[in-house]
Amino acid sequence: MFGIANRLALIVPAAFALAVVATSMWPAVSNAAQCGEGTQYDAPSNMCVVAAQAPPPQALPPPAPNGPRPNVWVGICAPIRIVSICAGI
Repeated sequence: MFGIANRLALIVPAAFALAVVATSMWPAVSNAAQCGEGTQYDAPSNMCVVAAQAPPPQALPPPAPNGPRPNVWVGICAPIRIVSICAGI
């Protein structure tokens, strides 16, 4: 019985604190600017302005030279109740 009381003693204040924080933050969320895609809020002018264009993507790196190939390993494991047997090629 004391275990439930201890849990409730921790959960109830935490839930109450969460409700207080959510209630106090609600006006800030509702007053946020509703700018469309590609625009951002400009506080001094109190308007939505066009966002700066992203820089062009970088060029792809040159292809790798035809050198030695990396090693490729294949492993197989058989699940047995007592021991696990694995073999690699």
